[in-house]
Amino acid sequence: MITAQLIAEAVEAAGLEIWTDVPGIYTTDPRIAPNARPIPEISFSEASEMANFGAKILHPSTLLPALRHQIPVFVGSSKAPQEGGTWVRQTVESAPLFRALALRNNQTMVTLRNPRMFQAYGFLANVFTVLAKHKISVDLVTTSEVSVSLTLDQTDTGGGAPELPLEAQQELEQLCTVEVKQGLSLVALIGNNMSETKGSAAEVFDTLDSFNIRMICYGASPHNLCFLLDEGEAKDAVKALHEDLFE
Repeated sequence: MITAQLIAEAVEAAGLEIWTDVPGIYTTDPRIAPNARPIPEISFSEASEMANFGAKILHPSTLLPALRHQIPVFVGSSKAPQEGGTWVRQTVESAPLFRALALRNNQTMVTLRNPRMFQAYGFLANVFTVLAKHKISVDLVTTSEVSVSLTLDQTDTGGGAPELPLEAQQELEQLCTVEVKQGLSLVALIGNNMSETKGSAAEVFDTLDSFNIRMICYGASPHNLCFLLDEGEAKDAVKALHEDLFE
């Protein structure tokens, strides 16, 4: 798939077709929410967010060549081409507030606490210096006055949850207390202008009132709202959100 994208970029193709076993990109995994439906068209920005947060039909690197030259991408089913599919374009006619839901399992959250963080400077710089030294990539980050929580980046969850190397943990423990939590899942709600639309977050969290949310990341991008919860609750949360927001 990535090779096809690179060839399309090299020849400046007018379009690229990707044929898979499903008729396009769905609002979420139909195995979780049976009423999930194909999306007729989606923007590169939205599709990139979906790929990054676990949509299996797209790889995070797949869209980059097409995005660089704004080459439209069609995703359809080789088993049922008559069912149509999804166009991925730079500009789309419809940009709904909520577009899709993605789920990424095998997440690791690291929480760092130090009362000396209060009104101090340099702590985060020291933390990320340690992480960079050990080539640890960070995905999501949230902070308070005396603590910071982050997830370890891993787009391919086939190999299990990413781990914090022992040497890195020992170095971090010289700066603060370190708590590592696994067995988590990341749910990403993909859409448009969510952080700029009044009431959108309330609608989401009303649905999630009965779930124990461990971490929230919101506002850095207008295209996603992400949160962590226990793996045992993740599919139920996706199903509930799909029922309330998409059905």
